[in-house]
Amino acid sequence: MGNDDPKVKLLMELVQKFLKKKSVLLIDDEDEIKSLMANYLVRSQVEENRIVFASDGKEAFSKIQNQEFGLIIVDLLMPKMGGIQLLKELKQRAKLKDIPVLIISGNIEADSVKTAMSMGIHNIIVKPFTYNIFLERIGRALGV
Repeated sequence: MGNDDPKVKLLMELVQKFLKKKSVLLIDDEDEIKSLMANYLVRSQVEENRIVFASDGKEAFSKIQNQEFGLIIVDLLMPKMGGIQLLKELKQRAKLKDIPVLIISGNIEADSVKTAMSMGIHNIIVKPFTYNIFLERIGRALGV
């Protein structure tokens, strides 16, 4: 499926509609993964100035408190504060608990993935991933 595929075009349009010009927060300690996801988002018509980066949960949490996000994409294993701890912090705050979340992980069998699923988060991508899988999972996270 390329950008000419009707399904991809429809997904891109729906992602735009559901994000409503809000920013997307990409949280990963690997710059290469953040860069790949940012490129995929730009390819999906998300403006570069609406893509915000964080290298760990602690940095991300401070950004989340100061800016409104339409989607959070978070790696589970990171230094300082991992993805699970960040998700627990978000779920405890009424203002933040309903932000759509997409998890990326290197291992679907990891305990952290199972913990995330027990928290009601079922939008998970296993590394490595393709553009089409990335876009489809964003659609799911946004309820498209």
